[in-house]
Amino acid sequence: MAFNQKVTVAGDATYKISNQIKKYTLGDLGFVTNNAGVYILHRALEPEKSLANSIQLKISVNQDLTGFKLSTVSAGDVVRVDIFKNNHADDMVRLYHFFIDELLARGVLEKVTYD
Repeated sequence: MAFNQKVTVAGDATYKISNQIKKYTLGDLGFVTNNAGVYILHRALEPEKSLANSIQLKISVNQDLTGFKLSTVSAGDVVRVDIFKNNHADDMVRLYHFFIDELLARGVLEKVTYD
């Protein structure tokens, strides 16, 4: 999957990478860099389980900070999961929005509004 400037999350909203994004902010938020220079963040959406065993929010930002990927994935990063249709949706959606709101507040992402 290619990096995009805008990503639409089914059941939620469309987000775009902010012009204000900074590498040090990604580090402050817990992003780690892989061998290709991509910044990756995994956050558990089921706090009662370990990160390796829970549904996760996964965000990847390319090395030049011009594109990103955003998805919710199953344990082990195997399959995309629609948390908005899950049996335990309320808690997962609340936690998902907590993480997204922090990315919005710190200038990593922006919410796209259509006029």
